[in-house]
Amino acid sequence: MNRIFLLLIFSLSWLFGKLYIELPQKRIDYFYIKGHSKGSKIVIVGGIHGNETGGFTTAEYLKNLKIDKGEILVIPRANPIGIMANVRGYNGDMNKKFDNKNPKDKDYRFVVEIERLILKFKPKLLLSLHDGYGFVIRNKNAWGQAIIIDENRYGDFNLRKIAKFVKKESNKHLRYKIDIKNTHTFTKKGAYNKNGLTGWSLKNYILAFALEASKNISLKERIKTHLEMINNFLRYYKISSNINELKRDIKIKYPKVKVKLLINNKYVEVSKKITLVLKPATKIKVLNLPGGVYLKPRGIDLNWRSFYFKNVIFDVMYGNKRLFTFQIKEKN
Repeated sequence: MNRIFLLLIFSLSWLFGKLYIELPQKRIDYFYIKGHSKGSKIVIVGGIHGNETGGFTTAEYLKNLKIDKGEILVIPRANPIGIMANVRGYNGDMNKKFDNKNPKDKDYRFVVEIERLILKFKPKLLLSLHDGYGFVIRNKNAWGQAIIIDENRYGDFNLRKIAKFVKKESNKHLRYKIDIKNTHTFTKKGAYNKNGLTGWSLKNYILAFALEASKNISLKERIKTHLEMINNFLRYYKISSNINELKRDIKIKYPKVKVKLLINNKYVEVSKKITLVLKPATKIKVLNLPGGVYLKPRGIDLNWRSFYFKNVIFDVMYGNKRLFTFQIKEKN
């Protein structure tokens, strides 16, 4: 029935005009960092909240990380649609969906894939990277510059003990000092992080912390904050790395992107601002984009993979940074 309906719609589009475009499937990107010898396994997740640039930029920056032992799984952009839209959660707060999954939810496949990757990897530790407003050390109601723990202790895990070590060591090198914030996820009624990634991880016997840099400092300072905290978690697990080198020379680079289109079976590349004027009923397919690059159609539901249109401007995004725009419109 659905197939017949789609064929009918497509036939009508040819009769009455309109262009048709098909976008690539948005995916969960990830990469591994491996040491020279066996050691602890760690997962680092960025971008659960799409407007927390410091978290997912740091996670992506870890492609330059080298470690002497162990293995790290990095999921830099957990919420691709939220990141592309530059909002906390385009389909609601993803960090409230890990113990509250709904197959009808538009983030469902992302949440399930993140859980699958983590459980398959079997880590000892998970770090979730965020940006929050303010400074916890000055205001206990703030979220920025903090190590977030769900409880002081959970089962055999002494979260506060480890957080205190990371706080002490990190504050030796940070301009903006960090503190520890306990959300009492499992003991406080209506706790904020009830269905969050770290709580889900703890229930699955994975030690977990959320790391918050402050939205009130520059992006470079946020990246430094995250790198410093990550470094001291690695040190706690006796893992040596080149993070100090990475902190000294932080360069935020944006790629040069060519968007490859298949227009009525002919290949077209777009790499700058341009307007494409196409005949009615033209079929356009966007070929696979590099990791972290998204095509954002203005005025269109960002969950859609395909749609009909007459005139749309597309933003080519790297994370939530717009690289350039181009327009596709129907010829009159």
